[in-house]
Amino acid sequence: MNINDIKNKVKNNKPYINGWERMKRSAIIIPLVKVDNEVFILFEVRAKKLNSQPGDICFPGGKIDNDETPKRAALREMFEELGIKNIEIIKELDTVVRYDGIIIHPYLGIIEDIEEININESEVDHVFYVPLNYLLNHEPLEVNSKLKFERPEEFPYDLIVNKENYQFREANYRSLFYKYENYNIWGITAEMLKNFLEKL
Repeated sequence: MNINDIKNKVKNNKPYINGWERMKRSAIIIPLVKVDNEVFILFEVRAKKLNSQPGDICFPGGKIDNDETPKRAALREMFEELGIKNIEIIKELDTVVRYDGIIIHPYLGIIEDIEEININESEVDHVFYVPLNYLLNHEPLEVNSKLKFERPEEFPYDLIVNKENYQFREANYRSLFYKYENYNIWGITAEMLKNFLEKL
Protein backbone atom coordinates (compact mmCIF):
# COMPACT_ATOMS: atom_id res chain seq x y z
CA MET A 1 0.00 0.00 0.00
CA ASN A 2 1.36 3.42 -0.96
CA ILE A 3 0.55 7.00 0.12
CA ASN A 4 -2.07 7.49 -2.58
CA ASP A 5 -3.83 4.29 -1.52
CA ILE A 6 -3.93 5.57 2.05
CA LYS A 7 -5.30 8.96 0.94
CA ASN A 8 -8.07 7.27 -1.03
CA LYS A 9 -8.98 5.04 1.90
CA VAL A 10 -9.40 7.89 4.38
CA LYS A 11 -10.61 10.78 2.20
CA ASN A 12 -14.32 10.14 2.85
CA ASN A 13 -13.91 9.29 6.52
CA LYS A 14 -16.15 11.33 8.83
CA PRO A 15 -14.51 11.62 12.26
CA TYR A 16 -16.54 10.20 15.11
CA ILE A 17 -15.88 8.41 18.40
CA ASN A 18 -13.10 5.84 18.30
CA GLY A 19 -14.52 2.39 18.98
CA TRP A 20 -18.17 3.36 18.56
CA GLU A 21 -18.91 0.10 16.72
CA ARG A 22 -18.41 -1.78 20.00
CA MET A 23 -20.58 0.61 22.02
CA LYS A 24 -24.32 1.02 22.62
CA ARG A 25 -25.69 4.15 20.97
CA SER A 26 -28.83 6.07 21.85
CA ALA A 27 -30.39 9.49 21.38
CA ILE A 28 -32.61 11.58 23.66
CA ILE A 29 -34.48 14.87 23.59
CA ILE A 30 -34.47 17.39 26.43
CA PRO A 31 -38.02 18.67 25.90
CA LEU A 32 -38.91 22.24 26.76
CA VAL A 33 -42.56 23.19 27.24
CA LYS A 34 -44.14 26.57 27.84
CA VAL A 35 -46.94 26.87 30.37
CA ASP A 36 -48.41 30.28 31.29
CA ASN A 37 -45.34 32.08 29.90
CA GLU A 38 -42.95 29.98 32.00
CA VAL A 39 -40.52 27.43 30.55
CA PHE A 40 -40.46 23.90 31.99
CA ILE A 41 -38.47 20.76 31.22
CA LEU A 42 -40.42 17.54 30.78
CA PHE A 43 -39.10 14.38 32.44
CA GLU A 44 -40.33 10.80 32.17
CA VAL A 45 -40.59 8.21 34.92
CA ARG A 46 -39.85 4.84 33.36
CA ALA A 47 -42.50 2.14 33.65
CA LYS A 48 -42.01 -0.10 36.68
CA LYS A 49 -42.29 -3.30 34.59
CA LEU A 50 -39.32 -2.49 32.36
CA ASN A 51 -36.30 -4.81 32.61
CA SER A 52 -33.84 -1.91 32.45
CA GLN A 53 -33.90 0.85 35.08
CA PRO A 54 -37.59 0.59 36.05
CA GLY A 55 -38.88 3.67 37.85
CA ASP A 56 -35.87 5.80 36.96
CA ILE A 57 -36.26 9.37 35.73
CA CYS A 58 -35.10 10.05 32.19
CA PHE A 59 -35.60 12.10 29.05
CA PRO A 60 -37.56 10.68 26.10
CA GLY A 61 -35.24 8.63 23.92
CA GLY A 62 -33.67 5.27 23.29
CA LYS A 63 -31.57 3.05 21.08
CA ILE A 64 -30.35 4.18 17.66
CA ASP A 65 -31.21 1.52 15.08
CA ASN A 66 -28.60 0.61 12.47
CA ASP A 67 -30.26 2.53 9.65
CA GLU A 68 -31.03 5.67 11.69
CA THR A 69 -29.37 8.97 12.31
CA PRO A 70 -29.28 9.99 15.99
CA LYS A 71 -31.83 12.76 15.33
CA ARG A 72 -34.24 10.39 13.61
CA ALA A 73 -33.93 7.93 16.50
CA ALA A 74 -34.66 10.66 19.06
CA LEU A 75 -37.79 11.76 17.18
CA ARG A 76 -38.99 8.16 16.73
CA GLU A 77 -38.54 7.42 20.43
CA MET A 78 -40.37 10.63 21.38
CA PHE A 79 -43.32 9.48 19.29
CA GLU A 80 -43.23 5.89 20.58
CA GLU A 81 -43.07 6.94 24.23
CA LEU A 82 -45.23 10.07 24.32
CA GLY A 83 -47.09 10.17 21.00
CA ILE A 84 -45.49 13.54 20.19
CA LYS A 85 -45.13 14.36 16.50
CA ASN A 86 -44.87 18.14 16.68
CA ILE A 87 -41.55 19.00 18.27
CA GLU A 88 -39.10 21.62 17.13
CA ILE A 89 -35.48 20.49 17.44
CA ILE A 90 -33.43 23.54 18.39
CA LYS A 91 -29.94 22.09 18.53
CA GLU A 92 -27.88 18.98 19.10
CA LEU A 93 -26.06 19.19 22.43
CA ASP A 94 -22.74 17.66 23.56
CA THR A 95 -22.40 13.94 22.87
CA VAL A 96 -22.05 11.79 25.99
CA VAL A 97 -19.43 9.01 26.02
CA ARG A 98 -19.63 6.91 29.18
CA TYR A 99 -17.10 4.66 30.87
CA ASP A 100 -19.45 1.66 30.47
CA GLY A 101 -19.57 1.77 26.68
CA ILE A 102 -22.62 3.96 26.07
CA ILE A 103 -22.83 6.88 23.62
CA ILE A 104 -25.77 9.27 23.89
CA HIS A 105 -26.69 12.01 21.43
CA PRO A 106 -28.81 14.63 23.24
CA TYR A 107 -31.03 17.14 21.42
CA LEU A 108 -32.83 20.19 22.75
CA GLY A 109 -36.43 20.47 21.58
CA ILE A 110 -39.66 22.37 22.14
CA ILE A 111 -42.97 20.51 22.46
CA GLU A 112 -45.52 22.65 20.67
CA ASP A 113 -48.62 21.30 22.44
CA ILE A 114 -48.56 19.23 25.64
CA GLU A 115 -52.20 18.29 24.98
CA GLU A 116 -50.78 16.04 22.26
CA ILE A 117 -49.02 13.85 24.83
CA ASN A 118 -50.31 10.28 24.80
CA ILE A 119 -48.20 8.17 27.19
CA ASN A 120 -47.22 4.66 26.16
CA GLU A 121 -47.76 2.98 29.53
CA SER A 122 -45.61 -0.03 28.62
CA GLU A 123 -42.58 2.29 28.61
CA VAL A 124 -43.56 5.35 30.65
CA ASP A 125 -45.25 5.45 34.06
CA HIS A 126 -45.88 9.19 33.96
CA VAL A 127 -44.31 12.53 33.10
CA PHE A 128 -43.68 15.60 35.24
CA TYR A 129 -42.45 19.13 34.64
CA VAL A 130 -39.75 21.11 36.41
CA PRO A 131 -39.48 24.90 35.99
CA LEU A 132 -36.30 25.84 34.15
CA ASN A 133 -35.70 28.72 36.58
CA TYR A 134 -35.82 26.29 39.51
CA LEU A 135 -33.09 24.16 37.95
CA LEU A 136 -30.97 27.19 37.11
CA ASN A 137 -31.12 28.32 40.74
CA HIS A 138 -30.57 24.97 42.50
CA GLU A 139 -27.18 23.31 42.31
CA PRO A 140 -27.22 19.51 42.37
CA LEU A 141 -25.68 17.36 45.06
CA GLU A 142 -22.36 16.07 43.70
CA VAL A 143 -20.71 12.83 44.83
CA ASN A 144 -17.35 11.70 43.45
CA SER A 145 -16.32 8.06 43.33
CA LYS A 146 -13.30 6.11 42.09
CA LEU A 147 -13.66 3.47 39.41
CA LYS A 148 -11.66 0.30 39.98
CA PHE A 149 -10.64 -2.03 37.17
CA GLU A 150 -10.18 -5.73 37.81
CA ARG A 151 -7.69 -7.25 35.39
CA PRO A 152 -7.89 -10.98 34.68
CA GLU A 153 -5.23 -13.40 35.84
CA GLU A 154 -4.11 -13.85 32.23
CA PHE A 155 -3.40 -10.13 31.78
CA PRO A 156 -0.01 -10.04 29.92
CA TYR A 157 2.02 -8.00 32.39
CA ASP A 158 5.18 -9.30 30.74
CA LEU A 159 4.37 -7.16 27.68
CA ILE A 160 4.38 -3.81 29.53
CA VAL A 161 7.00 -1.73 31.30
CA ASN A 162 7.35 -2.42 35.04
CA LYS A 163 5.17 -5.53 34.75
CA GLU A 164 2.79 -5.87 37.76
CA ASN A 165 4.18 -2.63 39.22
CA TYR A 166 2.93 -0.52 36.30
CA GLN A 167 1.26 2.66 37.59
CA PHE A 168 -2.18 2.51 36.00
CA ARG A 169 -4.20 5.72 36.07
CA GLU A 170 -7.22 5.88 38.34
CA ALA A 171 -10.56 7.04 37.02
CA ASN A 172 -13.01 9.29 38.84
CA TYR A 173 -16.77 9.21 38.35
CA ARG A 174 -19.14 12.02 39.27
CA SER A 175 -22.75 11.41 40.32
CA LEU A 176 -25.18 14.35 40.32
CA PHE A 177 -28.55 14.51 42.11
CA TYR A 178 -31.22 17.16 41.45
CA LYS A 179 -34.05 17.14 44.00
CA TYR A 180 -37.47 18.48 42.95
CA GLU A 181 -40.50 17.85 45.14
CA ASN A 182 -40.64 14.04 45.52
CA TYR A 183 -38.42 13.38 42.51
CA ASN A 184 -34.67 12.66 42.41
CA ILE A 185 -33.09 13.29 39.00
CA TRP A 186 -29.70 11.61 38.87
CA GLY A 187 -27.28 9.57 36.78
CA ILE A 188 -26.87 10.14 33.05
CA THR A 189 -30.03 12.25 33.00
CA ALA A 190 -28.60 14.64 35.61
CA GLU A 191 -25.29 14.85 33.72
CA MET A 192 -27.01 15.81 30.46
CA LEU A 193 -29.26 18.24 32.33
CA LYS A 194 -26.24 19.90 34.00
CA ASN A 195 -24.45 20.17 30.65
CA PHE A 196 -27.47 21.93 29.15
CA LEU A 197 -27.98 24.26 32.11
CA GLU A 198 -24.33 25.33 32.02
CA LYS A 199 -24.86 26.59 28.46
CA LEU A 200 -27.49 29.01 29.75
